[in-house]
Amino acid sequence: MDISRVTSFEISGHDQPGETARFAKHMAEHEINLAAVLSFGIGRGNAHIVAIPYEPPAFRRAVKYTGWIIKEGTCFHLTGEDRAGALAETLDQIGQEGINLQAVYAMGFEKRYSAYFWCDEKDIETIRKLLKGW
Repeated sequence: MDISRVTSFEISGHDQPGETARFAKHMAEHEINLAAVLSFGIGRGNAHIVAIPYEPPAFRRAVKYTGWIIKEGTCFHLTGEDRAGALAETLDQIGQEGINLQAVYAMGFEKRYSAYFWCDEKDIETIRKLLKGW
């Protein structure tokens, strides 16, 4: 399993047709390559886009004057052999430490998996130490 700490950006916006396309087009125009992007409605006409760029400084420059409401944060990226229970083992270790994850986003790709997860800011160092031991 490979583990890295990465920067993520949460963009708040309106839940309407074309918003994610507008975001993606802006990223393309500024030649921003994203490791991951998630887009979802949160109710009452609001939505979030979560972006994990390969180059956070370039992403910051690209969104600086857009007027978008952006929150920068930290998440962890795991990759490993895709097999039944692989992610469960990692998540169980985190849960045994008493850490409540805010979100998990995972996908399998042939024989590998990729997972991102977010936690409270106060738990970042604990998770970093826990995962470093694996």
